[in-house]
Amino acid sequence: MFPLVHYFVNRNIYGSVPKLMVFGAVWPDLAAGSGYNRDAAHQMGRDFYSWCLEQEPGYLDLARGVISHGNNPHCVDYFADEDWPGCEKGWCFAKGVPYMDRVGASTRLPRRLHWWKAHNFVEMSYELITAADQPGIGKDLLAALDDEAAKREASRVLAAYTGRPADAIHAMFCKIPQIFAVRDISPEKLAFKQATAFAVRHNIHDADTAAMAALLRLMSRELADGYYPYMERVVELIGDALRKY
Repeated sequence: MFPLVHYFVNRNIYGSVPKLMVFGAVWPDLAAGSGYNRDAAHQMGRDFYSWCLEQEPGYLDLARGVISHGNNPHCVDYFADEDWPGCEKGWCFAKGVPYMDRVGASTRLPRRLHWWKAHNFVEMSYELITAADQPGIGKDLLAALDDEAAKREASRVLAAYTGRPADAIHAMFCKIPQIFAVRDISPEKLAFKQATAFAVRHNIHDADTAAMAALLRLMSRELADGYYPYMERVVELIGDALRKY
C-alpha cells in the first residue's frame, strides 16, 4: 500500500500516530533506495522490535511502524500483496485482475508486469479514496515527516539495525514528497509519478499518463464500495497483531 493508507490504518488503531511510527511505517517502501533489501525490510518488523527492546528501547514506536507496514507479523502489505482469504495472492492483486488489460495499454509495460502493476493501481485508487474521505490526512502525514529531529533519529536507529548509512536512509525520507503524491493528491499526479518511475526503472518513455489518470479515476469510483469493509477488517486484524507489541 501507499503512505496515506498506512497512516490511516495506524491512526485508526492508535488514535494519533507518533512521529517515529510514521517514519517506521514508510521505511519498508524506501529501503531499496538506501541500499537495503526491499523484501528484508518488509520482513524485519518482529526482529527489529526485539532488537529495539535491547538496543534502543526509546524507539519502540519506530518498530511498531515497521511492523504495521509489513509481513512479519502479518500486517498491511501482507494482506494487500501476499495473501487474503479466498484469493490467489493479496487483496489488491485480486481486485486488480479485471483492470489488467487497461493497465497494460496505458502504462506500456510488458505483459509479465500487468498483474503486478494492476495491483499498484488498486493501491493508488485506495490512496485517492483515503484522501477524498479523510480531509487533511496528507497534510498531517507530511507535518510528521517534516520533523527533522525525528527524521534524523529514525535514520540513526534504522542504520544501526540494517548496516546502511544513516545519511542514505535520511536522504530517502527527504525524498518522500517526490516519490509519492501526498500533498494535494490527484489521479494526474499519481500517473505522472508512475510514468517517471517507468522511464527510470523500465526504460519506458511512452506511457499514456492521461489514460492512466482516467483509469485511476474510474477505479477509485468502482472500488469504493469494497474499500471500507476491507479496511475495517484490516484495521481489526492489524490491531490484534500489534497488541503484542
